[in-house]
Amino acid sequence: MLLSAGRGGPIEGGSGGTENLFSADRHEEILAQARALVKAGRGRELMFMPGWWYVISAESFLDRTETVPDTLALAPKVRCPVLCIRGDREDAGRYPAEAFQRAAGGSCDVEIVSDCDHFYNGREDAIGMIVSSWLAKTLKRAPEGS
Repeated sequence: MLLSAGRGGPIEGGSGGTENLFSADRHEEILAQARALVKAGRGRELMFMPGWWYVISAESFLDRTETVPDTLALAPKVRCPVLCIRGDREDAGRYPAEAFQRAAGGSCDVEIVSDCDHFYNGREDAIGMIVSSWLAKTLKRAPEGS
């Protein structure tokens, strides 16, 4: 299992983090707009997001804000091997690799990639090496008959 994702849960949507993503510093305003659109039966209407490069429907905004599970709360139930990757320029509160590792119910390796943003710009080769090395190590099987 590879984990390179946000925390989730009720606090996830409330902050744009240091990257100023998603609803950035306008979360409450956009949340109210989405709720009003859904209430008016216009939940599929698209909304611009200040911290994204694409649009999102009002329904999808509410779904992402209100129903995405809290990764840390679920961590004790995750018993399979996990690799958490975060760039060193990402907000550790939004991408809590170390906290997930402490809470995980199974083995969990954490890699914080230096000089790396949320999109791994310019660090793709390093990410590829980390993932492929981890997969090779993790999927290593005992010889037949042992």
